[in-house]
Amino acid sequence: MRTTRAGTISPDDRKVHVTQSVSTIFQFRAIDWGMEHCELHVVIPPMDRPTTLALYRLNATVPVDISTLSFNVRPPRVAKLDNIVLGQDSSNWYRKLSCVTDDVLVFELGCSEDESSGSCDIEWWQAHKDTAPGQCSTTL
Repeated sequence: MRTTRAGTISPDDRKVHVTQSVSTIFQFRAIDWGMEHCELHVVIPPMDRPTTLALYRLNATVPVDISTLSFNVRPPRVAKLDNIVLGQDSSNWYRKLSCVTDDVLVFELGCSEDESSGSCDIEWWQAHKDTAPGQCSTTL
């Protein structure tokens, strides 16, 4: 992570990690003037066992400061967008959202409350140049 005059630049490859006690927060800024419609795509590689993740919209109007981010200071959840059921086929979930220029859109990907304790533990690296997700591992 480095800061420039244009803003913060994240690493090209990002680790996505979700367990019962860890979630992944991701954020975007809408920069196209006059579009007013955004699409969020969540593409997840195949899993060796079924897992259900929950996707939430968080209440944030400014970018989240990742240097101080923790569970206790994360923006509150304002809406559960969906449960995403993972299995042996890759998942390609998407939703259209309204957005205006310069909106900050912040989301949290975590284990669904429907998952039994200990059954939700996944991680993968999302490669910047690939539209398909990278390698995935699950832990039993």
